[in-house]
Parts: sequence; C-alpha cells; structure tokens
Amino acid sequence: MNQALKSPITTLALVAFVVVLAIHVAAVQTETWRFDLTENDLYSLSEGSEEILTKMRSEGVEPVRMTLYFSETVGKTLPRFIKDFITYRDYVESLLREYEVAAGGKLAVDVVDPTPDSDAAQNAQDYGLDGRPVNQHGDMFFFGLVFETRTGSRDVIEFLWPNQQETVEYEITKTLYNLLWPSQKRIGVLSSLEVLGSGDNPYMAQILRAQGKQPVETWIAFELLRESYEVSTIDADTDRISPDDFDLLIVVHPKALGVRAQWAVDEWIQRGGNALVFIDPFAIQDQAPQDPQNPLQAYQYDASSDLPGLLRAWGLERPAHRVAADFDLALKRATRMGGPAERLVVDLQIDETDAEATLDRTHPVLQGLVDLRFFTPGVLRQTGDTPEGVTLEPLVTTTDGAAALTMRPGFPGGRELTFLSINQPAALQDELERVLTEAERSGSGSDAGGDEELIVGDLALAYMVRGKLPSAFPNGADLPGGTPAPPPGLPPGVQLPPPDGPTTRVEAVPAEERAESTVLVFADVDFISDPLAFQNTILGAVAQGDNYKILLNGVDYLFGSQELTKVRANKSIRRPFTLFDEIEEEADAASLERESALRAEIEQFQEELRDKQSTAGNVALLKKQVQDEVDDLNRRIREADRELREIRKDKRSALEGEEYRVRFAVMGAMPLLVFLLGMTLFVRRRLQMRQARRFAG
Repeated sequence: MNQALKSPITTLALVAFVVVLAIHVAAVQTETWRFDLTENDLYSLSEGSEEILTKMRSEGVEPVRMTLYFSETVGKTLPRFIKDFITYRDYVESLLREYEVAAGGKLAVDVVDPTPDSDAAQNAQDYGLDGRPVNQHGDMFFFGLVFETRTGSRDVIEFLWPNQQETVEYEITKTLYNLLWPSQKRIGVLSSLEVLGSGDNPYMAQILRAQGKQPVETWIAFELLRESYEVSTIDADTDRISPDDFDLLIVVHPKALGVRAQWAVDEWIQRGGNALVFIDPFAIQDQAPQDPQNPLQAYQYDASSDLPGLLRAWGLERPAHRVAADFDLALKRATRMGGPAERLVVDLQIDETDAEATLDRTHPVLQGLVDLRFFTPGVLRQTGDTPEGVTLEPLVTTTDGAAALTMRPGFPGGRELTFLSINQPAALQDELERVLTEAERSGSGSDAGGDEELIVGDLALAYMVRGKLPSAFPNGADLPGGTPAPPPGLPPGVQLPPPDGPTTRVEAVPAEERAESTVLVFADVDFISDPLAFQNTILGAVAQGDNYKILLNGVDYLFGSQELTKVRANKSIRRPFTLFDEIEEEADAASLERESALRAEIEQFQEELRDKQSTAGNVALLKKQVQDEVDDLNRRIREADRELREIRKDKRSALEGEEYRVRFAVMGAMPLLVFLLGMTLFVRRRLQMRQARRFAG
C-alpha cells in the first residue's frame, strides 16, 4: 500500500484530482464575477436592464425561459455572409448569459439548433420565428429568440439581424418587460400626413386599389411603436381628445390645423395630458398635389407646419420660413447623380464628436444617442419672459457657428433662397457665409429687421416644455361646425373653408381642473420619417442612426418607463476614424472663402456672357469685338472652373497623403519596428552567449 502511494502515477493522479477540484470550486465561487475589458462595455448590461432584472427579483414574478434558436447546422452550408452570423450569435449568447446571471434564478437561457425536419424546427415555426428558406429542399435558417413564462405567456423576437447589434439589448429587455408587465397604453396620432398609413384600413385600401393606387405604408418608427402600444389616428377635425380614449398625444406636421383641432390639443394639455409635437418649415414627406393643368403650381406649395398660438402661449416660437444651417454639422453627400460629394448645410448630422456640444445628454430621451440626422429643420426660440410655472429646456441645438436661413416656396430669383435651392450646396454655403458675416459685422447675434432679422449662434431644434402650461385660448373659443365632406373630384391637398353656420362656444378649462403636463417639441418632421430614419438594404429596412429612438424614447419617457429609456442608451460598436474628418474640415474652412468668391465670379461671367450672346444674336453680322468679348468671358469661366478643380484636388491630395502615411505606419512601419526589435534581441542574445563562452573558457 505504501509502495502504491509512493508511486509517481498515484502522485500525478492525486495532483490532477486536487487541481480539478480546485478549478471546480473556483468556478462555482466566481461564477457571478464579470470583467468586461471591451472599450465600450459591449458585454455588460446597461443600467436600465439591471433595474428591470432587479424589479423581477423584488416583485417575485414568474421565471422566464429564453430560448435562442440558431440554425448552425444549416448555416454551415450557406455562403460566407450567412456564416458571419455565427460571430453575432456568439455575442447574443454571451449577452443572454449576462441576463441569466443578473436575474438571480428568474431567467433561464437555452440555445437550440433547429435542424431541418426536427421537432425544434417545427417549434420555431409554431412560435412564429421568421425562418429564411435557404435551398430548394425547403430548409429554413432560423435566428430568433423565444420568451416563455410558466403560465404560458409568450413573446418572440422573430429574427436577429447582425446590423442591429447596437439595439439588440433594448429589444431583449423591451420584450421581457412587456411580457412581464404588459402595457395597454393608447397613443393618439394627429397629423396631416398618413404616418399610420392607409393599408391598415381594409375599406380605404380597397378604394385605393380600385383607383389604381397603392395604399400608403405606415412609417416604420410608428410600426415599432405598435409593438408596445395601441396606436390609432385622431381625426384632424376633432374638437375633443378624451383621456378615456388615449394616454398620450403625438402631433406630426399639423399643417393648417383648424381652430377645432387646436382647441382639442390645447384642452388635452391643459388637463395634464402629455404630448410629442413635430413641426417643420419644410417637410419632404408633404408632397405637393399634382395638377396636370398647372404643373408649376407645385413649386409654390407650402410644406410647412406650425402651432403658433400654442407655442406663443408656452413662451416659444418658430420663426416662419427659417431653416437652421450649420457648416460644422453639414452632411457631405452628392446632390445629383454622378456629382461630387459636397457639404449640404441644411442636412445636419450629429455624431459622436458633436453630441456633447449639441445634445442634452443628461435627459433620458437623449441618453446614449450619438447619430442623429435632421433635414431642413426649423428653429425654436424663446419669445421673452418664460410664463410663470413653466420650464423651457432645450434638448437639441446646433453648434455656435450656425445661422437661420430664409427659404420660401417659389422659384429662385437673385440671391433669395427657395426650397428648390436645397440641392444647391454652393448657394446654401454662400448664404450661410453672408448671414454670419453680416451678424459679425453688426456685432450681435440678432438684428431686428422683420424678415431680414439675423438669427445666429447655437440654435435650438427641440425643446421640452413642462409645468401648468398657459392656454392659447384663455377666454375660451367659438368653434365652427365640423368640416363638411369634400365634394367628388376635389384635388388632394385642397382644404375647404370653415362652414358659415353657427359656432359652438366652449369655455376655458377651469383653474382647478388644470394639471401639469410635459410637451416635447421638435422643429423637424423628416428626421422620424422613413427616408432619414431607415435605409433599404438587401436585408430589408434597417435603422439609419438613432433618429427613430428619439420617438421611442420620448414615448417611454412620457409614459414613465424610464428603465427602458436607459436600456436604449446603449454602447456603440463603431470605431470612428476622425483624423480624415479633421483634415477635411480644415481644408474646407481654408478654401471656403475662395470657393465662394470663385462661384460669384463664375455667376457674374455667365450673366455677362448671356448678355453678349443676346447682343450678338440681334445684329445681322457678328462683329469681331463682340466675339472677342464672348471668347474672353468663356476663357475666364474656364479659368475659374480650373481653380475650383485645383482646390478640390488639393483637398483630395491632403487626404490621400494622410491615408498613405497611415497605411505605411500600419503595414510597413510597425512590421519593420517588430523586425528591428527582434534582430536587436537576437544580436544581444548572441553577444551574451559569446561572452559566457569566453568566461567559461
């Protein structure tokens, strides 16, 4: 026996047993330890998720089983881009394990591979997961998540797209939250646009198809709202919005809203109802009615919306025909097919570098949002003294180098901008430079002068208004009768005048019935519409930045679901390389003044050229003097164009030079440095060995 205990094999076996036992004990004791060493804490749950999991434990809710269905077997037979789903699967599974640990026994996670023709594949279909056919045999690729409680309640995330990684935690937590604490909240949408579409009404859809038209689709942002809330349309001619019917009001593009509807909105807010309001000086979704008899009428169409009476009562205003322009936030893109990318100063992009200066990051609606885009937004500003008991808080602003440009419907003429100028980046930049120069010359940020008032500085694009808000109808109102049904053949967009019949007197809301409310006001409608908030790809419509999150955050905030708001404030997996952007901005700033001067010269030369050509066409014989002047003007235009091209060429050269230096540093300098370091260590070691042999000898 002693001999057996002393043998090396026994010793090794005992050591192995002790090591395995120690590893097991250590694993059990450290099972809940977590160290997330990623830069953006990608594998850590956000504060909102932690709060909801804590709520699960404290309230003693039924345990939930989360089953992740991922077709790994089928995926191995698919092209490369499908195989890349495995990386995302690993991330989602790791995130679900974090939920499981943090829930303290209230969550259980399973991972299932639904192989073709298996019970698991049938279960995935029965649960409503969005399986994607991958071959002619009918095999399906599943990548979804099923949530189940012991009482039989169930919800699913139908498909998990890798390009939605930044919002996956919110989707998981939101689904879990709604499963455990289902909400019956109702949202009413008052709008002059069909944001909820017409396809949801079978009768209307049938009429449109009979007319050869396709039903209007619901905006995707509002489709996402419908996943958690009951969302329905409010008649634009209503004179009452009842709290028995709705819990929240959303007003989108209230164009030419009648007195009846304005009263309804005002009364809703007076009685303590919360609201989201989106107005716009130029909404791209508001299309002009088509009149084949007068096609030019579309250029005179006014696509603006406002609630001036209500805003003034709250201490705000949106200056008419004013659009916020900002060179620092300007998105650089092509405005015509095959054209160069240029900065469009009314197409504003707020990214990580600008978020700190332009967003109120402490507000739950904006926490964690770093990629927002606004198109031709209006300007909100305070009118003077804030009404007593009212708090006005700007949420989104431009940088301090912005200005409000005057843009009106109509045809361009001279220097005046119209909405046809939106695709003329040079004209917009020149006007922005002119306004900023005049404001600097006048020595103030605002110079009273009617329509020529200069509005510069950090301009507010959104406000939060809170308190017992004053009424736009402090003495009540006389409401006209309802608008009659439009006659057959009335062109779309044409509004009927109010009827001449008797009016109905409504009294102001009594003081004792008034209550505090919160209104979020945005001077842009486009940013939550599909063209700006989403992008069509081969994988379907996917989110383009964080625009739609403002709508969802705003609803959650006004409903008090601040835990979900904190979840949506998620970390970004992007690693922006800002060096090229900085070089490009410096080059743009250095050449902006010269480019403006060159464009002005070209415009002047072209005007002179048109005059000369007109003169030449009125004489019987083309005189040599006129021809020489025409040739000279053409030469000067070509020279100015050449100088503009040289400016753009210099910008590209600076960027290409920096790109070359970065490539050399990454692909050349670093390997060379490693090689030299290795050679140095090799030579040093050889010298040490040689010295050691010499001393030994």
